[in-house]
Amino acid sequence: MESPKETHGETESKGIREVSVVMPAYNEEEILPATLTESVEILDEICDKWEIVMVDDGSTDRTPELLREWSEREPRIRVVTQEKNYGYSKALARGFDACRYDPCFYTDADAQFDLRDIQKLYDRKSEADMVSGYRIGRQDPPIRLLTSAVYNKIQAWVLGVRARDVNCAFKLFNRPFFEKVRLTSDAFLIDAELYARAKREGLTWVQVGVQHRPRTGGTTTVRVGTITETLRELWNLRRTLRQESD
Repeated sequence: MESPKETHGETESKGIREVSVVMPAYNEEEILPATLTESVEILDEICDKWEIVMVDDGSTDRTPELLREWSEREPRIRVVTQEKNYGYSKALARGFDACRYDPCFYTDADAQFDLRDIQKLYDRKSEADMVSGYRIGRQDPPIRLLTSAVYNKIQAWVLGVRARDVNCAFKLFNRPFFEKVRLTSDAFLIDAELYARAKREGLTWVQVGVQHRPRTGGTTTVRVGTITETLRELWNLRRTLRQESD
């Protein structure tokens, strides 16, 4: 790693002072080496101090082996292992709990975002408790675009949350956010819960457009059954939030 440049005896900071990057991974052996190679290069480029918290969500392919190899040669990559596949929400919650730096950021391990766009979110972190990306030129199959659009409207109706791209996996949080927001969701509901609990606690968010890229390796874990499961969890979350408020 190159040291920050020094000018007239003073260290010249990069754009981001420090950041913890959380990446959940489930059976991502095909894309993981490219993702980590690019991530290390970009974080070195834009950050003075960083860490990647990889959460292996019970992978059954070579993902655990690859993560072990990478963490051994790059100490800024830390691995949190879930022995069983507990799902996306619990993997992210484990990752957030393990973060050492402020702010915390998360994205997926499928390399569909350019991590340089973290700078866009970081530049606005003083404006809100959460800075959320929304996908520009989203590179997903038509059926995924349709289900996402429908889901955004349904969760807005069920939870009362207005957000342009709820499930965009590109969000940055000031550390105190997680002192007020404790996550309980299963499956893929964690993004909706982040917004809903933030709203209930009086926390704020701003939204920033980020570029989106097509997946070049691995396969998505979203299936037809995921939609039904997520809708059921939406209603459960609504009930839980109401009970907690009583």
